Amino acid sequence: MSDNLRDLLRDEAQPIEVPPPPFDAILTGGRRRRTVRRAQVLVAVTAAVAAVVVGTVGVGRLFTDDARRSTPQIATRAPSPSPSASASPTLAAGTLEVSGTGVGTLPFGADAGQVEGALDARFGAPDRVLVPTAYVRIPGQDGFYETAGDPISPSWQYRAASLSCWGTLCLHFGGDDVDSLKLRGWVLAPSDAGTGTTGSASDIRLAGTGIGLGDTWEQLHAAYPGTQVNGGEGASVTVRRTPWAGVSDGVGAWRLSGAWDYQHPHRAPADAVVTRLSGGEGPEPGCC
Repeated sequence: MSDNLRDLLRDEAQPIEVPPPPFDAILTGGRRRRTVRRAQVLVAVTAAVAAVVVGTVGVGRLFTDDARRSTPQIATRAPSPSPSASASPTLAAGTLEVSGTGVGTLPFGADAGQVEGALDARFGAPDRVLVPTAYVRIPGQDGFYETAGDPISPSWQYRAASLSCWGTLCLHFGGDDVDSLKLRGWVLAPSDAGTGTTGSASDIRLAGTGIGLGDTWEQLHAAYPGTQVNGGEGASVTVRRTPWAGVSDGVGAWRLSGAWDYQHPHRAPADAVVTRLSGGEGPEPGCC
């Protein structure tokens, strides 16, 4: 090996000086990068939190708005004033008119308590009162009957019934029970219950015509030309084709005095007068 080659190898074998790594710069750079990264993460987290908060507020507002829109608005109305005692019906002094729709200003269907109060004020206490009575069903029969098992006992369409009479005027009340009684009908007929009322037969007449008890057949027929005389049980005289429905006593709803002439069935007896008038409905006895 030549001397030059040995010298070259010796020189190459000398340790190579490697400059130390820039630890300070690396550490400083790493800290800077971590700081930057942390800042970036913090900014991202802050932004996410803000987005969540904003989103929550937005969703809450959305739900609130939707709730407002979806909740129906309930219309309110001031309560109706309760009826006062002064609103109770009254009957004026003078002639009381009855008809096919009621008694004076009291229509069929009016509350029993109000009707009785008005009649008490007009005529005084009633002469006769039948307390509310529960009617019953009979198998195979329509309506409600006064007596169980007796199909010819008084019957009608209501389960409960009561009656109040002021002299010649009797009022029928009916309903589903004793607490719901309403005015259903009236009957005008001679009374044997006494004269305790302040009224009299002349105080009560048919509305529009003035017909009352004691008037003649001729007067009645002139006021109601469609009426017709007919016979009833026991040769009684009845009036048919009346201007409205009435309450029968088992003979007729409207009646005349005298005896019926079967040879002249539609002729009224001489001097026959009105002995019964009625309107509406009430318990009626059955037949036979």
